[in-house]
Amino acid sequence: MFPEVRLSDVLIDQVYNFPGRKSLYIEFLQYFIDLYDYPRAIAIWNQSSAEERSGRLWWVINEAWESYCKVNENLPVIWLATAKKALEWDHVPINFHPWALAILKRFDLERYHAAYHLPRDEYEAIASDLPVVLEGLRNYPVAKLTAPIDEDNWGYIDY
Repeated sequence: MFPEVRLSDVLIDQVYNFPGRKSLYIEFLQYFIDLYDYPRAIAIWNQSSAEERSGRLWWVINEAWESYCKVNENLPVIWLATAKKALEWDHVPINFHPWALAILKRFDLERYHAAYHLPRDEYEAIASDLPVVLEGLRNYPVAKLTAPIDEDNWGYIDY
């Protein structure tokens, strides 16, 4: 999905070994709400083709693409928030699904919490969302997987 990065490159235990992390999960969920959960954005989404919808998801990922494809302290939670939104939209791109599922299946929340001492509200939000998102990804019908997100233009700035 990302240039010169294999999924196996990010499925390593290093995500638990950074000296610290900033709380991100709840803020990232709010970012999605601010970006896409208001009437005009919903109307545009509802009128969009599968390719355009995948393009919108690509745009969000592209804004921080290295956070999605390089081992870092927030890798599992950024994938969790993004997968949660993709499932809410009922729009899971075919090339996004295997990455999200593999990363989240490997995510050990208790180990992550022990390593980073998550704030209570963030821990509870992740603990609540992780099993729901994993179940959603595991049970997402293959026939419903949508147009792939762009795999070639990471880092492209649109202005």
